[in-house]
Amino acid sequence: MEEKLVIIATENYASAQILQTYLESNGIEAYLHNENLIQPMVSEGVHVQIKDSDVEKAVKLLTEKHPKEHPAKQHNPRKILVPIDFSTPSQNAARFALHLASKYGSEIKLLHVFNSPMVDMIPFTDAASIQIDIDISYNVLRKKAKEKLLKFYNDLKTFARELEYDKIKIGYSLVEGYAAYGITEMSRRYKPSIIIMGTKGDGYRSTELVGSVASEVSDETHIPLLIIPEAAVMKGVDEVKNILYTTNFDACDFQAIRKLINITSPFRVNIFCLHVSDEPDLAMQQAKLNSLKTYFKEISPKSKVECTLVQGKDIVK
Repeated sequence: MEEKLVIIATENYASAQILQTYLESNGIEAYLHNENLIQPMVSEGVHVQIKDSDVEKAVKLLTEKHPKEHPAKQHNPRKILVPIDFSTPSQNAARFALHLASKYGSEIKLLHVFNSPMVDMIPFTDAASIQIDIDISYNVLRKKAKEKLLKFYNDLKTFARELEYDKIKIGYSLVEGYAAYGITEMSRRYKPSIIIMGTKGDGYRSTELVGSVASEVSDETHIPLLIIPEAAVMKGVDEVKNILYTTNFDACDFQAIRKLINITSPFRVNIFCLHVSDEPDLAMQQAKLNSLKTYFKEISPKSKVECTLVQGKDIVK
């Protein structure tokens, strides 16, 4: 009976050829499927297939292509950026940041981005009057925003003193503009190691820090982003014990794992690696999951890692 073929990767034609050559040079037969036979160079979604018996060997080969830089060679996060909108979730995120800063020896910068509303131009006929009205509105908004920011800053300093975190350096910045843009611009200038922000459910004004803003910041920056749900409460850093890492077996897994280990290195944590699949044949997924577990152990031998493969269509559930 002819041995079953499984898809090891889906690439464009050029990348598929390179992968095929790499696998075959290491003794693994590889076949291309779904390429454009008339114009192969323009093919997208070309399947690279291998025999079922070669899956573990192939996955191991592909894993070995990624760097295994030990996180000990990197530095603990030195700067934490905390975007705030003065809401309870923002306060919660700032307190999370304070606890983490105590563990890392980091400094914290609070950031508030205030948005000027559009001025109704219809009642005005004089251009100078319009400009004056805009200037007054801007100055009033900025003054109120700064007052709120200073109060938030002083409250956080008081909380830090209560926890005997007096040595943590806390600063603040106030900028005008759209929230996501202001956060990404500040991240480029301040260069934080982590961005920590709170998030709320539906039903809040779009000017506040809701899930969509966090999503945009995640897309526009290459900085680890820690999102603190409204209901999450952290009493101390000793509560950080279990980490859930979910994977879809993307190429970015290896870099993400190194960053995760670096961020969690000051803690003694258990890492649970999870993949959800609705495919009937789980041999490939299990092999990839095993390779990730091996990768975790190679870059962080002391970490306790448990990998689980779950069958189901509802990934979120």
